[in-house]
Amino acid sequence: MKFLLAEYNIDVYVFSKTIISALVAAKVVAIMDAMPFINLYSNSPGYIRVMYKSLIYVGGVFIISLVEDLFHTYRQVNSIQGAISIFIETRHFFHFMAVTMSISLVFIIHNIFYEIDSYLGKGKLAKLFFEKPTSL
Repeated sequence: MKFLLAEYNIDVYVFSKTIISALVAAKVVAIMDAMPFINLYSNSPGYIRVMYKSLIYVGGVFIISLVEDLFHTYRQVNSIQGAISIFIETRHFFHFMAVTMSISLVFIIHNIFYEIDSYLGKGKLAKLFFEKPTSL
């Protein structure tokens, strides 16, 4: 993406955005895992747990990102109403949907691997990928 946009003299900072997005996602997972309602469907089939946790995580990312963006906009204009109006005027719906779908996919994959690791036994999935097999 960066090379494609460089042809049109558009500077994009993909790496820094990726790092910041990963930190926000990690913050959400840490906060949500501490909440008692995250294990609401612990006795349900795995696909329900995956979808439920993924929806909770995506909702948390949406709320935390919204609050952080509004906070930074508020620091610029020193008005809550002004921050909200600038926030609404400068956001693009399709970009928002693309980011939300990407984050949803990442959380779904994360939760699928978490469920597989829980099913196999904690740490067995890591052993499967990172240790040499004992016999063939």
